[in-house]
Amino acid sequence: MKTFVPNYYKEFNCIAQKCKHNCCIGWEIDIDEDTLSYYENLKGKFSRKLKQGIEYNDDCACFRLDGKGRCSFLNEKNLCDIILNLGEESLCQVCSDHPRFRNYYSDRIEMGLGLCCEEAGRIILNQDIPFSLVLLDDDGCEDERDNDDFGEYRENLFEMLNDPTNTISEKINQFSTYCKIEIPKLSKDEWVDLFLSLERLDDYWSVVLNQLKETEIGDIEIPEIFNKQFENLLKYFTYRHITVKGDSEVFFFILTSYHMIEMLCKMHIKNYGDLTSDYIVEYCRLYSSEIEYSDENIDEIIEILYKNEP
Repeated sequence: MKTFVPNYYKEFNCIAQKCKHNCCIGWEIDIDEDTLSYYENLKGKFSRKLKQGIEYNDDCACFRLDGKGRCSFLNEKNLCDIILNLGEESLCQVCSDHPRFRNYYSDRIEMGLGLCCEEAGRIILNQDIPFSLVLLDDDGCEDERDNDDFGEYRENLFEMLNDPTNTISEKINQFSTYCKIEIPKLSKDEWVDLFLSLERLDDYWSVVLNQLKETEIGDIEIPEIFNKQFENLLKYFTYRHITVKGDSEVFFFILTSYHMIEMLCKMHIKNYGDLTSDYIVEYCRLYSSEIEYSDENIDEIIEILYKNEP
């Protein structure tokens, strides 16, 4: 089976202790069975600490978190003791993969990078070349798309988003028309109340949402110099979430997510006046961590805003 990735995929390398939002803090990290067996049978000086750092929740093994939500193996320099003692190949599947994701098809696998990682976000949003897929791995089998209609359908979307002659507003309108989806006509406060009603991981997300609610953004426009970042955001959502033709719920989630991130950036302009690419990356990272990585939150957004539409 062939594996395809975005053309920017190989640019990613974990920045480890330089990361401001360490993925080893605040997340429950499950350990797959093969890695757990390896850990349990490990001998040597580090094996005792390793076994003490594992706990079981509902028969699922995971790394123990301390009182600050830090993984037991994240040391004071924000480096992983497992890597330092056993090598990167000894990581469990979750740690080894993050922030990568996979979409499986009958004849191929498509991998990508997730926006919840700040370094991945910088790479994804700051691309200057059109989005395309490249071959990462080939087992020699012939590549025949399991659904030619879907392949053509998605290619049409990317052709639309890659078109340099249209503004980002025109691309949003084309995207909405092509997918036959409109963003709900809610007030800013109604948007915020919806997101405040969802499960929240980071207290800072609540601070940002309440700040948005208190900020008047009606007359704010995002400068055109950031069109590239927002265009790449749409491409990312399209690649990651559109896996079948005509899934209106997914299209709806994409446009809703785009609109929410756009409002957060307008809030930043209103309050601070100095929107930069790094701030856009940070709002995307925060949104992705809180919403995109929670199936429950995604389902709730679709249930409230899409399925209840008259």
